[in-house]
Amino acid sequence: MKSIRKEPELVALRKLAEQLAGARKERVTSAHLLAAIASRESPASDLLAERALNGERLLRAARASTDDEADPLRRAVERAREIGARMGAPEPVGVHLLIALLSERKSAGHRALDQCGVDVNKLRVAAMNVGLGLVGRRRIVTRHDEMQAGNAIPAYARRPSGTTVPLVPVRAPKPSPKPPQLVEEPVPALEPAAQAPEPRPARRPSRIPSSPSASRFFIDPKKAPTLAALGQNLTLAAELGELDPVVGRDSEIEQALDVLAKRLGNNPCLVGTAGVGKTSVVRGLAARIASAEDVATLDDRIIIEMSVTDLLAGTGIRGALSQRFAAIRKEVLAAGGRIVLFFDEIHQLFAGDAADEISADLKVALARGELPCIGATTLEEYKRAIEVDAALARRFSLVEIEEPSREDAYLVLDALAPSFEKHHGVRYAEDALALAVGWSVRYLPGRALPDKAVSIVDLAGARARRRGGIEVTAEVIAEVVSEMADVPVERLLETDKERMLRLEELLAERVVGHAPELTRIARILRRNAAGLGSRRPIGTFLLLGPTGVGKTETAKAVADVLFFDENAMTRLDLSEYSEAHAVARLLGAPPGYVGHEAGGHLTESVRRRPYQVILLDEIEKAHPDVLQAFLGVFDEGRLTDGRGRTVDFTNTVILLTSNIGAEETGASPRRRVGFGGGGGENQVAAERAVTAAARTALSPELYNRIDEVCVFAPLSRDEVKEIARRLLDGMGQALSIDRGVRLEFGEDVVDHLLDHGGFDPSLGARPMKRAIARLVEARLADELLRGDVRNGDAVCLDVSGGEIRVRIIADGAGVSAAE
Repeated sequence: MKSIRKEPELVALRKLAEQLAGARKERVTSAHLLAAIASRESPASDLLAERALNGERLLRAARASTDDEADPLRRAVERAREIGARMGAPEPVGVHLLIALLSERKSAGHRALDQCGVDVNKLRVAAMNVGLGLVGRRRIVTRHDEMQAGNAIPAYARRPSGTTVPLVPVRAPKPSPKPPQLVEEPVPALEPAAQAPEPRPARRPSRIPSSPSASRFFIDPKKAPTLAALGQNLTLAAELGELDPVVGRDSEIEQALDVLAKRLGNNPCLVGTAGVGKTSVVRGLAARIASAEDVATLDDRIIIEMSVTDLLAGTGIRGALSQRFAAIRKEVLAAGGRIVLFFDEIHQLFAGDAADEISADLKVALARGELPCIGATTLEEYKRAIEVDAALARRFSLVEIEEPSREDAYLVLDALAPSFEKHHGVRYAEDALALAVGWSVRYLPGRALPDKAVSIVDLAGARARRRGGIEVTAEVIAEVVSEMADVPVERLLETDKERMLRLEELLAERVVGHAPELTRIARILRRNAAGLGSRRPIGTFLLLGPTGVGKTETAKAVADVLFFDENAMTRLDLSEYSEAHAVARLLGAPPGYVGHEAGGHLTESVRRRPYQVILLDEIEKAHPDVLQAFLGVFDEGRLTDGRGRTVDFTNTVILLTSNIGAEETGASPRRRVGFGGGGGENQVAAERAVTAAARTALSPELYNRIDEVCVFAPLSRDEVKEIARRLLDGMGQALSIDRGVRLEFGEDVVDHLLDHGGFDPSLGARPMKRAIARLVEARLADELLRGDVRNGDAVCLDVSGGEIRVRIIADGAGVSAAE
């Protein structure tokens, strides 16, 4: 039998409330939400049943109750989540939702309880006791009780409660379409009580016409040839059932309907971020009009979607666009006010060449009411193209479209899933939609819901189908998100838990020494991987110490271990930002300045790749104004660029390096105390001195936002010796890959490098790199350029006569030697 997809209790209750209101042809209110609570077995329904409140009684009371808020269900769910979090619940449930409804005195649910003669205060106290765990379940609900309490609910809408679900909702199963070419075993039908209520889509008309021409919304192409050629009849498409369902946009649709019914300024302009669903609101509006159930004044309105691109296409000749617009205006007037045009990206009509040719005529038509229209644009474009003209702005009424919550986005995917399953010939696993929402919110902060989640689900369906699969699993969703956000798949699927527990060891494979500091860094990174991080960067670290001890190498190691690529890093040398105006290079130039459209180096890098390491090198050399720009990044994980866009830094690791207080470590030749003394007390004292110097050099508000301050001690001779081995091993691997040559060396070579310029306590590991380049790489390069080294040969390094010699061994015999 196909597994049952579980979903959060609040999502199920909201669906049930919308279904109850839709079945009664009523506008959904918080009273319907209260009836849904009473109809579903839970501790909250027990409290209502004790007061003789069942679903039927509360539904009768709901008829006379209304909410003051536009979207009461969203408000109630949000408050329930806050109450659940304050009560320490792992997930909000029905009792938290009941407390939220009881706390709103002006809500329809509160009024319905008053009408039923219930003491709301006592009920609220009892609910809080249950929510806090002070009392257990008040009564045992029998099957007879359940039937009595749910006699107003369809059988398929009653579902078991008390399920455990992930942080994002997981939808309940629906029968999945099977592609004709795929053969599957028949899936047994689910019991009615185990099925989930479908999300309530926009209302469909009770009668679907036999053909488009039989519809009252049909437009004769002979009478309106321009509209028929350039536009799409959304109302007719809605009546024919050709539009996708619209979920969770009832309040916005109501606002648009109110604006259309106005006498003046009756042109709605939908304003919102790209991807929030502005076009979906218009299609939901068309479906609402086509249903003709409760909008009697708009029974015959026809919404025609006009593509601005198609409108402008083929109008290169001066006057062609004006003639086309005049024809559209004439056809709209001939319809007697029935036609409403919908222009997506309406700002394009008031900018560029289009503005020069038709802007004046369009303004006149809007002022006279001869061209009813609905516009959609972003807030920035609205301010730039429409709001600057006060006379034009008066013709529109703003309807703000906000990004939906996770729950609403999940409901959107749940409603669209059948269409995707039919199109791709696949079915979605029980957690695929929930993971698409959750991962899109976390790893694609630059885009808006529900568009980014819909894109993930659609692309995952296409990929699964192309590979010959019949199910979109969590692994397929993870692959798509990984490519879109540049996040390791292992991190998404949490298959790297053992790897995260071994962070110190993995970091130590690249960084020699500094074990305590690497442990402190690993602890912060594990905290975020476990889901305990706040709305801040994954970690903010200040790495102090003399030059060459491994601070930059630590940043590369973190990028490699955490993001599986050492190039997943943006490095900023803050010595280049020593002037106040250099902050514009980070964030982007202000409006009106050259380079404004290009954006900032830091902000654009994070927008393109939000999951990475940011290395701020030599922070003590930056101008104080530049450092002040990072305060919001360290504290809230966000930064506003020069174009006014908010850039999310919550998926980044920020490492700051500095040489502040390096002389306190004993690395300076002028001071041989501290770490150089070799005693534990001296080491602790030197570390405190370095930390105190950094605290004095940095502003208190900046220093206080850093998670960990790590002091890197100077490298010892043994540690530099280990670094030398690793450098030679790395050179040997490169020779093997590029030329098929094997490199061999002994401990005498490493000791020779240390004694001949490779070790300087004050300079760290960099002298060793120079010594290898001078004593090994230079001599090996001569052999390679002479052609003495061939594929399959072995290059042996040894010390003879006080110098490093390079011997080439071919077929087991020494061929040549170079000093």
